[in-house]
Amino acid sequence: MFAILIYDISTDKAKEKRNYGKIVKIIENYLQRVQFSVFEGEIQPHLLMELKSKLKKIVDKNFDSIIIYEFKNRAYSEKVELGLKNEHPMFS
Repeated sequence: MFAILIYDISTDKAKEKRNYGKIVKIIENYLQRVQFSVFEGEIQPHLLMELKSKLKKIVDKNFDSIIIYEFKNRAYSEKVELGLKNEHPMFS
C-alpha cells in the first residue's frame, strides 16, 4: 500500500517543538520526507498500523496534527511537482 502523512504543530514553544523531533524520528523510520512536514512511501499494512500505534502514544492532541492518506494501490494516482523538487537540501 501507499501512504501520505502530513504533520503540523500549532505552536512554537520549545517544549512542543521537542515533541516534533520525536514524532519526525518515528515517521522517518517508515516513510520518506518529501517536504518539511510531508512524508510518503510504500508501506506494508502491518507497518502502517505499527506507525499509527507509535504516533498515538506520543502525539499531543493540544498542538500536534497528523493526517494520513492511505491508498490500497497507486493505479489512479499521479504525482505532480511544481517548483523545488524534494531533493533540495531544505527537505532533508
